[in-house]
Order: sequence, then C-alpha cells, then structure tokens
Amino acid sequence: MTKLQQPRRVAIYARYSTEMQNPKSVDDQLRDCAEEAERNGWVVVARYADHAMSGARTDRPEFQRLQDDLSSGAFDTVLVEDLDRLSRDQEHIARFYKLALFNDVQLNQLGRGEVSPLHIGMNGAMAAVYLDVVSQKTIRGMRGRVVEGKNAGGLSYGYEPVPCFDEKGQHDGSELAIVPEQAAVIRRIFEEYAQGRSPRDIAAQLNADGIPAPRGRGEGSGHWKQNTIYGHRARGTGILNNELYIGRRVWNRLSYRKHPITQKRVSRLNPPEEWKTAEVPHLRIVGDDLWNAVKARQEAVDRTRKTAEAAGKTGAAASQSTRRRKYLLSGLLSCGQCGGKLTVAGKGHRRLYYCANAKEKGAAVCEGMPGLRETDAAEAILGCLRGGLMQDAAYEDFRARFIAKLRAQEEDSGAALRRHDEKVRDLEKIHANLLRAVEGGQYSEALITRLNTVDADLKALREQREALVPAPIELPDDLPALYRAYVEDLVGTLTSEEVAGPAADELHSLLDRVVVSWDADARIHELDVRGKLVEMLEKARPAVGAGLAANSRSLKLVAGVGFEPTTFRL
Repeated sequence: MTKLQQPRRVAIYARYSTEMQNPKSVDDQLRDCAEEAERNGWVVVARYADHAMSGARTDRPEFQRLQDDLSSGAFDTVLVEDLDRLSRDQEHIARFYKLALFNDVQLNQLGRGEVSPLHIGMNGAMAAVYLDVVSQKTIRGMRGRVVEGKNAGGLSYGYEPVPCFDEKGQHDGSELAIVPEQAAVIRRIFEEYAQGRSPRDIAAQLNADGIPAPRGRGEGSGHWKQNTIYGHRARGTGILNNELYIGRRVWNRLSYRKHPITQKRVSRLNPPEEWKTAEVPHLRIVGDDLWNAVKARQEAVDRTRKTAEAAGKTGAAASQSTRRRKYLLSGLLSCGQCGGKLTVAGKGHRRLYYCANAKEKGAAVCEGMPGLRETDAAEAILGCLRGGLMQDAAYEDFRARFIAKLRAQEEDSGAALRRHDEKVRDLEKIHANLLRAVEGGQYSEALITRLNTVDADLKALREQREALVPAPIELPDDLPALYRAYVEDLVGTLTSEEVAGPAADELHSLLDRVVVSWDADARIHELDVRGKLVEMLEKARPAVGAGLAANSRSLKLVAGVGFEPTTFRL
C-alpha cells in the first residue's frame, strides 16, 4: 500500500515599506503568494505581515515572530514575493536562511522557486546597493530643501508644519510656523538659564507648572529633563543649542549609522565644512542678546569644569564646581599664606570668609587669619566699579536695555492678546451657528445647553480681554534716581539671592583670583585683585580713592575702605 505524500505547509511573509516608489500592498503580496501555493498544491497554515516598515530594520514584530516560529514545526516552507521582503540587509537574509535550513524549512520566492545560496548572495548585494542609492537620493533631496530655506525633515519644539503640498498632492512638511505657546516656553528657558538657574532646576519647575515636554525620541514620558534643555553644545542638541531659535537652520551637522552588532542608531558629528546653513529669520524665537548671554554662560561653565578636571577633580567634585554660585565672590578668594581657598561661614551680615586649610588641617598647614566679612570684601572690589557705572554712557546703556526689556514684554503680551482674540472669534462663529439652528426650528435640550455654555464662555473671555491689553511703554520718572541708588549700593544689589549667581558668573569673567592677606600690625585685610578688571580700570583711569593703587598686574585693596563715586548728570 503506497503512503500518500502530505502537502507542504506554507507560511507567507509580506511587508510594505513607505520607502518604495510604487509599493505593492501587503494584501496584494499575501494574495499572490496564496495563489502560488494553491497552484503547487500547498496548504497555507500561517500569514505574517509588517506594515510600513523598512527592510533595513530587524525589529519588525511579524518578522521576529516568523523567525521564532521556524523551530515550531508548524510549517515546512516560507514563501515571500521577493527576498528583499524579508530584509534588505545581506547579513540578515543570510542569518534567516541559515536558521530556516537548520530547522528543515524551505525558503521560496514567488515564481522563482526554492532559494539557493546563490540567490542569497545576489539578492543581498542588490538590496544593499538599492539602500545606498535610496540614501544618496534622499540626502540630495534634503540638501536641496535646505538651500531653498525649507525644512529638510524633523520637527523642533516650538514649531509646527504648515500645510504645503508637493506635485503629488502630498503634505511634504517643508514649511514651518512658530507655535506661540511653545515659543514662550523656549524664551523662558533661555532667560532663566542666562539668569543663573541650572537646567535641572528649570526642568523641575517646568514639570511643576504642568508644561508638556517635547515628545521626540526618548521623551515619551512627556516630562522635562535637564538634558532636554542643555543637550550637547557641539552637536547642536538640546533647547539651548538649537540655532533655529535665532533664525538659522543648520543641516547635516550629524550623520546616523546603525551599529552592526547592537543594531542601534548611532550619531556622529560631521566635519563643519559638510554642514549646510540657511538663514530663516521668520522662524526666529530668541533675540541675539539673549542667545549670546546663554552662550557666554555655557562657555563659563565649560571653563570651570575643565579647570576642575585639570585640578584632578572628577565626577561629583567636577560637577560641584559648575553649580550656580551662592555668593558673589564664591571661588575667587584665596589665602595669601597657603594658597588655599577661602570659604564662607556664618549667616546674614555675620558671614565671614576664612581659610579652609587653617580650620580643617591645622596650623601646620596654615596659621590662618581673622575672618574677613563678606560685605567688606565685596565692598572693596565693587567700589572700583562705581566710578565707571555712574558715568553718562553707562546710564544710557542701562536705559536702552531697560526699554528693550519692556518692549519684549509688550511683544509677548501682544501675542497673548492675539491668541485670546482668535479664541473669541472662533466661539462667536460657533455661537452664531447654534443661534441660527435654534431660530431655524432645530430646537433640542442639548442644543440649548450647548448654546448657553458657549454664551457663558464668550462672556468670560470678553471680560478677561482688558487685562491682556499691553500697557504702553512708560519709563518711571525716577529712573535715574533708582539707577543711582542701585549703583551706590552695589553690594546689596549684586549679593541678593535673585542675582548673586549670574553676577558671580560675570565677576568671574573679569577676575582670575583675589589673594587675601592679613596685616597683623595694621590689623587690616589686604586684597590683591588679579584679572581683566585691572586692565579695564587702568585704561579707564578712574578716580582713585584711598587704599587703592593700580598697576598693570593687580590692584591692592584694603577691605573696609570706601570709594566716592562720580555721579552722572541728573
């Protein structure tokens, strides 16, 4: 008696890729393969399909399931329209083929029969060439968009695509527009960082205020993180480094490759000569002054970190060096005996600088000195600046900056008012439509309820409008007196908690260090100031008060001795 041969059990795999010019749909592939199986007397026992997924990826869910099922014994043939449906990577196809052979599963292509090692080599090579050609064409097209000032792909926080259709009637995302609400968040981040707040603190406050974070790659939680804000300066990542915010689009700064082992996408910084830049002023969100202030603080932070690392500090110690400074002179004062840093002890007006080595290591290392009052040290150094700040030119610069700040606030208020008026107009249209429906006889309880709700919302919005109207720019009548009062009290102005951090950053850019010594006979602290401030004062030739002697290298100051300021004309 002859044993009947069982028909082959077939699993069909189909894939559709959005990268293809004229792709067959998944349904077409499944149908064609099923008809091929029927012609050969085979039985289709399983179907696998990945939709809109590139053949260069191995993390396709259905492909992974098919690969896992090779060892199940549920089928003995895998049928595909073409090998490139399985993968466009030669290595991946070869691996799948080896797994199939190991599990006694035959691999077949539609209309070409069983796959051999020769097919694997030829198809894999052709697929690799295809991917390379597609990549080159894609890059060429993106480069052309950038040269034309258009978006080449991706969407930065703060922007949304403008409906713009190509010759095929498809939205190509080449034009962007500013999202006012997100733009306000971006300016807030820049301003707070420039004022001395850390990216971690800024992120925490944004989360506390319930402001949604960008939802790009790796940001699925919707929460702000410090890296979202600070990013990487050289790579142009992070809110603070995105040049699109100053109306400059930079393309091809980074290139991406897939790691051959981990299959993860890895970015590399391209040489600057390969970058493409285009000016797009209509997309500017941040002004040059604010951008430059942020860049200056970033550079100062980097210098501090490098100095700490050069001194042997790593990890938390180096990070500590870059934190926001709590006091105006933090990190500047050093002991004239041992060279160690002076640190602060005490509270309020009793805060004193002392030599840490003397207190913590004993007289064998440093004999120490009496505590130097923090306000006396600040007064000695800041007294040198009063003369320059009380000149006419300094006041006019302050006045110009003050007006610019008011105008920026007026612009933000105007944008908020425009958004408010748009909401009112939208509600008015809805209200009119509902009213027409009621007058036309389409009466219902739900319709009346909706009409009453819209009516109440309109009334509330109209009442809120007055508070949103920008106030006209008016300078206080006593602005010169206010300015003079702040300059005369530089210690109180610059040591307040709100400005101490950024003020200290500015001072560190002018001073290298201040060496403090104790004159036991005269019972006074002497301060030897070194840095750019000395050069600036030497060029300006300020009025020199008692206790100050200037030369090209340093300033010799005595703590507690005041300086009479020159006054500008009021």
